[in-house]
Amino acid sequence: MLINELPDDCLLAIFDYIQDIKDLINLFKVFEKWRDIIADRTKKIKYLIGQPNYSHDYVCLHLKEPIDVTCLSTLFPNLRIAEFSYPFNRRAPIEDMVQLIRDSESLKGIICHWDYYLNFELIPENENFEMFSAGYIDPNISGVYENVKQLHLLNSNLGLFECAAHCFPNLERLKIYATDGTEEQSSEAPVLANLKILEMCLPVDHWNYIWCSFMDACPALQSAYFKIESRRYRFTDWIKHASLQDLVIQFDHLYEPFEWDRLRGLISKYPNLKHLALRNTYLKEEHIKQLILILPKLTLLDIRKSYGFPREVARHVGEFCKRYGRSIKFYIGSCDEQIESDWPQILNRPDKICRGFDFMEHCFFKSFDNLPYFLDPMDD
Repeated sequence: MLINELPDDCLLAIFDYIQDIKDLINLFKVFEKWRDIIADRTKKIKYLIGQPNYSHDYVCLHLKEPIDVTCLSTLFPNLRIAEFSYPFNRRAPIEDMVQLIRDSESLKGIICHWDYYLNFELIPENENFEMFSAGYIDPNISGVYENVKQLHLLNSNLGLFECAAHCFPNLERLKIYATDGTEEQSSEAPVLANLKILEMCLPVDHWNYIWCSFMDACPALQSAYFKIESRRYRFTDWIKHASLQDLVIQFDHLYEPFEWDRLRGLISKYPNLKHLALRNTYLKEEHIKQLILILPKLTLLDIRKSYGFPREVARHVGEFCKRYGRSIKFYIGSCDEQIESDWPQILNRPDKICRGFDFMEHCFFKSFDNLPYFLDPMDD
């Protein structure tokens, strides 16, 4: 039997396994019967990314020669997020990308390669645009991007963002991955009243007062994740942040003495924390008990990646919690299987895009480098 003699549903089942966008475009051009089947296949596509995901709503790019991206909005009518990464951005003219952004009625977000600059002035052409990832944002950009709710910067810093923060009044998630050589700047940033999730990785020289004062100006902030390379942080301990519920602090490349009093003072700024993770740092059993006392609403403590406490600390902490009438999930050592049981959705899966705007499900248990670019609020 020739492949063309197969029933349409069989062909569709086969085509569902094709992930490469160029292959789908070529099959679309074979003849009319296949064109209709491929069109049914591409209607399922929601995410155009740079590597295979092995899900029917993803398609990937393995480009060795240019493709016509102007047909993407027609061939992929339900595309929500597109990644313009190398080599895609080297082989598709910027005008074609702009046309895709303008023409697509379903597009919600774009991911640009870290060293690729896409003019932010193009975004207002699509009113549905909500998510943007790029290496750098010009602090002198003009316009107000009211619809942008998620911003991911891979080669910037908080000071540069503060210069442009007024352009994003409805931002709900901000992720900044600063690199060495990006100088920190301080400015009078407006209050981000809707910011719920903040994730930052800052080099040694950048870990200072500015990040903490920024958090204090975000009254709705619920979740925060920090990867730091220094213990030299300062904060205003008399200002409490009542809305923060989830906090991850991932230390990295630490060479300075541990300052428990400073870390305890920082954490005490957030008295309503429910979920706390401390990674790559030194903790004693007494430190853990102090954390439990200063955080009366704590229900989850993750110290799997830290060290310094005896093996029997889990039993001691359990007895301590029982004495004070507390119930706390306590993850220590190799607890991945237990976490997978308690949180069956995903553990340390480096997806660029995760479905659902849920920090605990998609971010809390991952390393900073595996945090998703976007949390797509589409749950269906």
